[in-house]
Amino acid sequence: MAAATPSAPVARPSQAAAKVKASRTRQKSFRETGGVSVLGRRDRWSTTAVYGAAHYGKSLFWYGGEVLFAFFLTEVAGLTPAHMAGVLAIGFLISAIFDLQAGRILFRRSAGMRRAAGLQSLGAIFSGVALVGVVATALLPFPMRVGWALTTGVLFRLAFAVYDVSQTSLMANATAEVEARSRVAVTRIFASGLGNLSVAVVVGPLIAAERRGGGGVILIALALIAALIAITTAILLNRRLRGPTDTADLHVQSPLKRSGLGLAALWPLFAMMVLMMLGPSLFQKLEPYFATRAFASSTTGGALIIAAAAGVCCGQPLWLMIFPPSRRIALFTVSALLQAAGAVVFLLAPFDAPIAFIAGAWLFGLGNGGLGMAKWASFSDWASRLPAHRQGLAFAIFSALAKITLALGVLIVAAAIHPGVTPEGLRGFMAAGPVLTSIGMIILARRAAPRETGDTLASETMGASPPRTS
Repeated sequence: MAAATPSAPVARPSQAAAKVKASRTRQKSFRETGGVSVLGRRDRWSTTAVYGAAHYGKSLFWYGGEVLFAFFLTEVAGLTPAHMAGVLAIGFLISAIFDLQAGRILFRRSAGMRRAAGLQSLGAIFSGVALVGVVATALLPFPMRVGWALTTGVLFRLAFAVYDVSQTSLMANATAEVEARSRVAVTRIFASGLGNLSVAVVVGPLIAAERRGGGGVILIALALIAALIAITTAILLNRRLRGPTDTADLHVQSPLKRSGLGLAALWPLFAMMVLMMLGPSLFQKLEPYFATRAFASSTTGGALIIAAAAGVCCGQPLWLMIFPPSRRIALFTVSALLQAAGAVVFLLAPFDAPIAFIAGAWLFGLGNGGLGMAKWASFSDWASRLPAHRQGLAFAIFSALAKITLALGVLIVAAAIHPGVTPEGLRGFMAAGPVLTSIGMIILARRAAPRETGDTLASETMGASPPRTS
């Protein structure tokens, strides 16, 4: 007698509903992208370039906040370090909460590529308006400044949460292969470096203008320019991604996600985000303060910040050529060692040799850019394995952790810039963060980097056939 074939287990109603929802979101993703990458394609760099331009616009806001917000509030607007820390920390924490809420909305609405593109353009518009309000703080009577800076800062963080989470989620829901996500990550970090470089270029003139009492007016003009760039590029990205899909794409099929991977599997990347937003970010926030205290020339101080930003940009083409996805662990390790080496050079440089400080800052930026590329490429690889309706939530948690860590960072900055601090003390703070972060990144690298390459990252979570349509 033939052995009886065991019957398949009957799914419970909740499981069946989850499977139906996951199936619908996979079909939506497949219809929107044609089953292949829209971003990161070798044969269509123009779309990826538009994404890079939009990320450059967003980076002007991000690095403006990273490098200049604290310096602006204390040195231009005249707030005490304690008030500065309160304004920025509250803004970051509220932004983190809103990041999570935005992720929950994306989770419920199963937002795909086109919806995310629309949300990031709306976020850019409101962020630009709020940013101009923040920098207008310096023009108000002093008793009004703390309240105004807090209110406009919170509004900026709320709008930026929508802008950031929706645009960043495109790394997963507008790509279908590991190689495409690596190209998008390189484009993203290169654009970030350009944004950082653009902000760094104005630091020297801003320091000089503030010494003459005109820093506030310059910052308002710069905020208007940054807002115009960010809004324009975000709208261009929205138009590009919401336009009709090339019909040639519809004949290409690739594996789609299954729903077996949970958010808990992304914990090494979440830990990496905390490390990167604490150590290297401390270096960047303290750069303007160190430049004003250590160097009489505003040009030298500006060159120091420019060098770190230039280092981020310089490495991006090399990382993509030398370290394919299969060598992601090596990229993490080499980049971490370069970042730590740059911090050590910066720490040991003699004050009568500014070129040594500049070299250390450049080396720090080179390693930091490599770590950023590896971190974002790995995270988007893992997030792409999640069910489509959970990808927005994953990126929201990633962004929220960054904001919470930055809130802690501004408290450290407030403690570090007390009136009695010396340039030696400041650079000690600046160097310690990147060195400790590099150690942590090397430890986490094996767990964070995808273990498989190609069109499938793990056969147990990918490999479903394209959905059938009637």
